[in-house]
Amino acid sequence: MRFAVISDLHLGDPICSMVNYKTLGPGEKYDDFIEAAGQHNDFLVLLGDTFDFSITDYATAHKVAKAFFIQIQRDRIAKNIIYITGNHDFDMWHTLEQQTNIIYQIERGRPAREFQWSVPGLIDDRSTSQNRGFQLPGVIDLVDPDAPPRVKMFVNNITKGEDGSGAETNFYFAYPNLYFVNDDDCVLFTHGHYFEAYWTMVGEWAIKVAGDDLGIGDDLDLRELVALNFPLCHFGCCGVGQAGPLTGLIRKVRQEVKDKNIKRLEQYLDRLDNELDEMTPYGLFNPKEWGTDMVSRLVRKKIIKKVKSFKYARFSDKFIQKKSVMRRFCNFYDASRVEIGRINEEHDLSLPLPHHVVFGHTHQPIMWGSSDAPKAKVAGGRTVDLFNTGGWLWKEVKDDHGAREFCGAQVLTYQSDKGFVSHSIT
Repeated sequence: MRFAVISDLHLGDPICSMVNYKTLGPGEKYDDFIEAAGQHNDFLVLLGDTFDFSITDYATAHKVAKAFFIQIQRDRIAKNIIYITGNHDFDMWHTLEQQTNIIYQIERGRPAREFQWSVPGLIDDRSTSQNRGFQLPGVIDLVDPDAPPRVKMFVNNITKGEDGSGAETNFYFAYPNLYFVNDDDCVLFTHGHYFEAYWTMVGEWAIKVAGDDLGIGDDLDLRELVALNFPLCHFGCCGVGQAGPLTGLIRKVRQEVKDKNIKRLEQYLDRLDNELDEMTPYGLFNPKEWGTDMVSRLVRKKIIKKVKSFKYARFSDKFIQKKSVMRRFCNFYDASRVEIGRINEEHDLSLPLPHHVVFGHTHQPIMWGSSDAPKAKVAGGRTVDLFNTGGWLWKEVKDDHGAREFCGAQVLTYQSDKGFVSHSIT
């Protein structure tokens, strides 16, 4: 068995290095990718943010992704794609849930099913296993026996032409985790956005505020974690990218904030303040001179201060070391432990708890086996090593000569007789 793992292609973002945004030909880093990944892999594992629905519209993202998948099909990179979605392509998972549990059922006159929310994937390379290879435990019985796991996804046709030419690409989707096990090791693969506050805050606050009213037990399962955090994950993925004229403006403001240029943001806050004043009824006092403006100035000051001090996860080598991030990671690992216990009980898999976690999201690679890799203490006193697959974007800065800086990626490869090997792309 052999496979390769990458993440954070961001297909559709103009600063993606894997596909030339204008010509739709291979990008400047594509040859580095295929040299590291090799050909004829059993699987190419994509750990999230493959399509970029947060940055651009659906049509553009699919157009750029089509060029990429046709190219890797021509170059015979892998027989199958295992796709774990991230925060920029979370809507792909939502679409799959719709297709599998609603559309597929209704087309056949069957009642709609509830979303699965979390569907774990498993690559089993144990010498004693009777089901060696890739599995979606418990999923195959949810669809027709002659249909591939999770139904043939519409994206399978992304490599076909309008005239029907070209071959399909076989996609397998799992979310949010892919587990790998061999005779010596167990590894958890995930995108990593659930380690960051925005993508988990709904669930965290819902548990704090509603408590027992949610009907959740002491051990949070990944299904519950994904479902609770659906509102902001869905909005953050596609609510901005599909907003027409608003999309481009938000991208400009975001980049200006990253560059510490907040003039436009301050202007918008002033306009918002004026609109609120106009909406405020008053009689004996003018809100521009009394309480309303006092409050608004305080709020405005706090917003500006927060924006100036905000640290982005992207390109941050300090992200995973933050106490708050480590706490969320431990919570996520614990929810994964509950999931492993459930699938072991239901499917008799004897899957051990992972010793290593590989994630993406930050675009800051942490090489497999590195002595500097962060370690996390999880429940039961277990120590877990964390590694990162980096990303395939040009940083949104240029020097005086117009040269771009690459964020840094890792292609992680596995062969049964060699184990895991990191290939650094700089």
